[in-house]
Amino acid sequence: MRYPMVMETNAAMGEISVPTMTLPEAENLIHELYKPNPPQTISHIQEILQNLQKSPGGWQLADGLLSRPNDNVKFFGALTFTVKLNTESLSDEDAILVLNKLISFLIISLRDGTAGFVVKKICSTLVTYFVHYSHTWSKCIRHLAYSLDKRTSVPIDGIDTTSPFDSVVQSLEIKNFYAITWFARFLANEAEKIDTKSTKYLPLHQRLLDNAGDVATLLAHGIKPVSEQNTHPEDSIGCLMAWLLYGQRLPNQTLCQQLRTLIHPVINCLPYEELYEAAVDLLTSVLEEWHPFLLSDHIESLYTVFESEWGQNKYRQLIENDDTDDEEALFGLFMLAFANAQVVEMMDETNVRAQRFLTSIAGLFVAKGYPGVDNKIFVPTLEYMGSFVENLLDKLYEEDSTNKLQWDKQPVWQIMQAVSESWRKIQYPTLAIYNSWDSTERFAFSEARKDVADFMQSVYSIIGKQLVLMFADHLLEALPRSSWAELEAAAFCLGALSDCVSDGNSCDDILTKVFGSPLFDLLRQGHNVVPVRARQTCLSLIERYSDYFGNHAEFLPAALNLLFSAVGDRHLAVPSSKSIYTLCSSCRTLLTPEVDAFLEQYGTLRNHELDSLVEEKVVEAIASIIQAMPGGERQASAFKRLLTMIGVDVNASLQLSTYPERSFIPPSDPTLIRAYDLAERPVEAVRTSEVAQQLAIRALQCLSSIAKGLQSPIEAPIDLDTDDGASQAPISTDLNQIQIEIMNLLVRVKETFSSNSEIVDVICSTLRAGFSESEPGPFVFPPQMVTEFMVSRWHQRVAAVVNTASVFVTSLSSGNQKRYAGEVIGQLLPWVFGLLHQLTEPEQDPELSQYGLEFAYRVMARRPEILMSQPPNVLEFLFMFALKLLNGNEPLPKQTAAEFWSTFITLTTEDQNTQNMVNNAITYLGPKLAESLIQNIGGKAARSELDKLSDPLKKLVVQHAQARQWLEAALQDPSFPSDKVSAEDKELFLKKIIMLRGQRATNQVVRNFWLECRGSNFAYAS
Repeated sequence: MRYPMVMETNAAMGEISVPTMTLPEAENLIHELYKPNPPQTISHIQEILQNLQKSPGGWQLADGLLSRPNDNVKFFGALTFTVKLNTESLSDEDAILVLNKLISFLIISLRDGTAGFVVKKICSTLVTYFVHYSHTWSKCIRHLAYSLDKRTSVPIDGIDTTSPFDSVVQSLEIKNFYAITWFARFLANEAEKIDTKSTKYLPLHQRLLDNAGDVATLLAHGIKPVSEQNTHPEDSIGCLMAWLLYGQRLPNQTLCQQLRTLIHPVINCLPYEELYEAAVDLLTSVLEEWHPFLLSDHIESLYTVFESEWGQNKYRQLIENDDTDDEEALFGLFMLAFANAQVVEMMDETNVRAQRFLTSIAGLFVAKGYPGVDNKIFVPTLEYMGSFVENLLDKLYEEDSTNKLQWDKQPVWQIMQAVSESWRKIQYPTLAIYNSWDSTERFAFSEARKDVADFMQSVYSIIGKQLVLMFADHLLEALPRSSWAELEAAAFCLGALSDCVSDGNSCDDILTKVFGSPLFDLLRQGHNVVPVRARQTCLSLIERYSDYFGNHAEFLPAALNLLFSAVGDRHLAVPSSKSIYTLCSSCRTLLTPEVDAFLEQYGTLRNHELDSLVEEKVVEAIASIIQAMPGGERQASAFKRLLTMIGVDVNASLQLSTYPERSFIPPSDPTLIRAYDLAERPVEAVRTSEVAQQLAIRALQCLSSIAKGLQSPIEAPIDLDTDDGASQAPISTDLNQIQIEIMNLLVRVKETFSSNSEIVDVICSTLRAGFSESEPGPFVFPPQMVTEFMVSRWHQRVAAVVNTASVFVTSLSSGNQKRYAGEVIGQLLPWVFGLLHQLTEPEQDPELSQYGLEFAYRVMARRPEILMSQPPNVLEFLFMFALKLLNGNEPLPKQTAAEFWSTFITLTTEDQNTQNMVNNAITYLGPKLAESLIQNIGGKAARSELDKLSDPLKKLVVQHAQARQWLEAALQDPSFPSDKVSAEDKELFLKKIIMLRGQRATNQVVRNFWLECRGSNFAYAS
């Protein structure tokens, strides 16, 4: 027999051309598919076979292949039937013929030793048949059982649908029983994927429900731990799981009643080792996902299981075995799922049985092993207890009974048990054990510690300061015993509670016991006495409880001395420097008398190897103290000392920049050591010019940190009504001189190193620090000084300077600096326009284009009269530039252009002359803007840009009567970018836009129109 075919191949797997192929040839191709051929050969064969399957002769091909003896060939035959059923429609008569053929093949395959994977594929194909032709096979389970029992495909209308199905199930041969179970499972799996709300599939789901009773009878026979036949109960349990998932998606009272009858048989399977995993998986899933499905007698049975000797043995194995295996972890997850389903009962202190079970849950914390490494139950248990605490809090708040809680009474007692055990489990192991872990295990352990910290914070809401006292006592008990792992874990938990107690001083007496203990003296002795990790965690307590030190100045010196001593330890330097800053910043007023000591300490540190990040935090800390000093000579003197030390590095970098181009500095030179952090330090000689730049960067980063440290810790209120002419209090001679020195320093570095983009960025950061300040300060430069500095020549990153200029102009819009705004903008605008004019195209430097236009629209929004007073040619350049950006492909500049036009369209000003100029400009620019917007919305823009582009469109429609005319012309223009929309589509789009009058729904209309213009291939983007 020959089968019609689209293509075939020669022996060398060459070009496909012959339109027919025999069954043996097709069979040979299938054999080749399973051989170790090259990927291109496999792909070629697959293409041929797929075309065979889809060809008109595919039905005959499937029939023939299923009749062959080879299992792989049979499998492909069943697969071909599936393809044909999914892709072709049959009459009912032909469909029944296919059904009978498939059932016949199944009967034969069950008796001739065909492999199980082929039998399962035939069962799966029968499921495909039911999905498409269920109306011809409404009682599929019963009919298939009768057919397998009779060893022939019996007539569908000849089966008994009224008598009990149990007798048929009892008489089935074991292989036939397996096949029907597989079919029932695949049926539920497939049905679960089909929309349960669509009217198209309602008849299908109803027929499935009509078969559910037969499925329940079938599974009741299969889910028996001990039976005369080996019914493979695990297969039946798997089938039940599939039907439970389906039932969860399609709530039906009758179905639920039928499936509930099978829960007790599953529970009875738990003690049997070969059935345990399947049974516990199903019960855990139901408890987690659909616990209302279970009735009170099911819950009673589960309690009995947990309390039985078998359950207690499982529990002991889980917590006592050195390395928890997957089976033991399954039991723990089973317990947690049950506890979660019974959470209301667990919160009832009068429910003795539930409280006993909750105690067992808390006992899971003692399971051996390290969380996330070889203890697989710790984290799930912690998650449950955390959720339990939150639920308990909600219940107590609803009952307004939080004051009735006692930490030594149930269920709070179990929570405290969990706390007591969990902090012990997060103690770090010995270094040898820790080093044996891989990166994944270390990360998992670290994450478990964070989870414990979160848990402690939740528990604090119930227990309060008693929890702080508990960990303070643990820490103090571990201290004299030098039990470093315990001390570190206690300090970690104590630190986790800092956010909970930061609002008041209710725990100060407890913290005094800790910070007044020998802890600081012991930590100061270094890692030879206290391990690095324990020192680091204990040092972090200082930062976390910085408010405490603000209230207890007597402990400040010891804390700061300890932190400064730790800066010399490379393992602790960074966290210690951050703690120094936090402590100094929060206690700045208390520390002003000690500013000289801090400066001396910094001078000493500079003589040692000090990483840049550490130094930045230290100088920021000192600057915050200087900021809190009363203004005057002493404050100026302190700042000058700090600035002088930074100036040493600046002068060194400038000196190095004068060296010959080919000069080098050896790695042992102190200058190179000063310029590079330890981790980045070169081991060979480095060009002097490179060292000079690195040293300059370090100095400027310290200067920027000082500027941040000098910022006021509390934002002063902005007086929006301040008169433009109001004058700022005159600054002192000392402060004026300091500002000149800083600016001279910046100028010298900039002129020498402005080709280095990192240096330009740090300079800009330093300038910005002063913009937000309302009071005089070293970095609050006179506006004219800042302006002159900005408009000078830059070699790199001029875009960053323009961006800084935007922030600067914004800072001048209020307060007593407001009177300088006009003069400053008058100088900065021509400078910015000059930079933009130098670009051949806006996209030559997208960043400069973006920030330049952003500067313009900030000026426009605040001082439109200044912008509109620019020469006509300058304004024309600006508007055309903004249109080019809107038409461009760079996303950020385009976004800025959209914001510019949104602002300009709605621009209003009290100055009538300026307003007239704005109105005339919009009248002239409106058609061009409309064209640009329509070009973008018509398909040129990216999907992510549409919302931003909708803003100017909405404002154009609302603000201007001619908007419809402009937009209509743009839609009809021959340059419209899409040919996929008709004139009617365009008219409908315009009508919707005009009718919506700028409402939010405009955005969706724009998206839909954009999709139509792009074509259906872009529908995924919606």
